Amino acid sequence: MAKLLKFFLFVLLLGFLAYIFVYIVDLDDKSEETVITDVDFVKTYGDSLARIAVDDTISRNLQARLTSAFEDFTVSAEDGLIRMEKSHSVLLEKKVSNYKAVSVLATDLNGNDKPEFWVAGWLGKNYRIFAFEYESGRIRAIRFPAIMGRQRLGYAGADSLYLEKAAIVHSFGYENDPYADISSGIRACYYKYGADGSFVLTKTLDLEKDNE
Repeated sequence: MAKLLKFFLFVLLLGFLAYIFVYIVDLDDKSEETVITDVDFVKTYGDSLARIAVDDTISRNLQARLTSAFEDFTVSAEDGLIRMEKSHSVLLEKKVSNYKAVSVLATDLNGNDKPEFWVAGWLGKNYRIFAFEYESGRIRAIRFPAIMGRQRLGYAGADSLYLEKAAIVHSFGYENDPYADISSGIRACYYKYGADGSFVLTKTLDLEKDNE
């Protein structure tokens, strides 16, 4: 009798295990239904991301304001308006009609604890550099030297103004200069700005144009 009961329980256990196995296989084979509202949600979320990407690209393309900061000083240029600030208080605003700034710099190039502000850009077809220095709550204009003599031979525009170590560099294109090792290319004029407000041309480099 005991052996018969054990056999019956064994068969029952096998049947239970077989049922579980069939149930699991059936779950794996069953396709999951996607509710239409889920699809709509995913599509809407994707469209939103696309809109954000487009809007962000447009905002970057439309951004025309150039800024540069040094300590608590800021210089900015936008639509011909040059603005200098200290701790968000305006020190100077200068409006120049038809002026398109391409670079702005705020620094203390000569290390005299009097910050300078440099704004370079195009006034019509002419490249114009505005420079200022801050001292004791006042802003004074700096007269940046124009390119002259040997440096100006073959001048072809495409100017830029930038800092390199302790020098401020005015570069521009030149063409057909018979005295240059490279007849046409980019000429970079390096100036040292002294503590007394003077400029000294320290070197001139003639470089090949980047053809890319």
